Amino acid sequence: MIAKRGLARFWRRGVINFLRMKEPFCIEEIAVSEIGEKYGVYRIVSPRADAAMVKSIRKYGQISPVVCVKGKDGYELIDGFKRLRAFRSLNQTVLRIKTIGVSVRVCKAAMLQLNWSGRSINEMEEALVVQSLHREDGLSQIEIGVLLGRDKSWVSRRISLIERLSEEVQEDIRLGLISVMTGRDLSKLPRGNQKEAVDTILKRRYTTREAAKLIGYLLSRPKWEYASILASPWEVVEPREPRPRGFGAKLLSFREICQGVSEGAQKCNPEQRRGLSSLIEGAIDSAEEVLKVLRAGS
Repeated sequence: MIAKRGLARFWRRGVINFLRMKEPFCIEEIAVSEIGEKYGVYRIVSPRADAAMVKSIRKYGQISPVVCVKGKDGYELIDGFKRLRAFRSLNQTVLRIKTIGVSVRVCKAAMLQLNWSGRSINEMEEALVVQSLHREDGLSQIEIGVLLGRDKSWVSRRISLIERLSEEVQEDIRLGLISVMTGRDLSKLPRGNQKEAVDTILKRRYTTREAAKLIGYLLSRPKWEYASILASPWEVVEPREPRPRGFGAKLLSFREICQGVSEGAQKCNPEQRRGLSSLIEGAIDSAEEVLKVLRAGS
């Protein structure tokens, strides 16, 4: 046990030393095709975040290097998965990287440390990494806590979160089909009933709030009722009003903009309000012209 704790402290020092590396010689350019993604199983795909990254790369290019570990089998990415997917989507061939030569365990710890600094990792992704350190690498919860700078209860909660989910649901979360919040709610259901609930949520395209309402109702009922509830979930989840399209969508967008301007103006100081007054007056004049045309046609 003492030896393992010593190793954990050694691994943690390796992560910290890596995070402090600023020397330019650590940066190099390599072909996108040479970068592996085996550590990508610990990150969750977000189509919206990926689209935003593609837009950013197209406009500004690569601002910061991705982080890779260099081993005997080549380069493996540990940080920068959205950037790598964006480069592939844009058919870019060369990527700037920062390399690190450490063990697999330190790589997993570095994934968390690097993303904690930017607050770009969620609790489900933390759980995937922690579970891997525990089940695949054989570290105890105490050793993982030492390695990551967290207490044992934090480690235990992360392991419990991911292991309460069935393998099928874990995969749906990794692919971004189910949100992390919905995954947290699903973990409260028995593992054998989670997949049926997910299928219903995906089939009916429920929002996170609607999925939470359905799961909450399931939890309040006996298990033998689950099948009938999932067969007719509209009795639990109120039908949504379809979002307007065309001209109606523009009017809805205009209303949301007006609401945003009203809320933002309350936070501005007097000088900022004076600077915006001419723009707001012009918008009001345009809206009044639209109103005149509508009244004349009625």
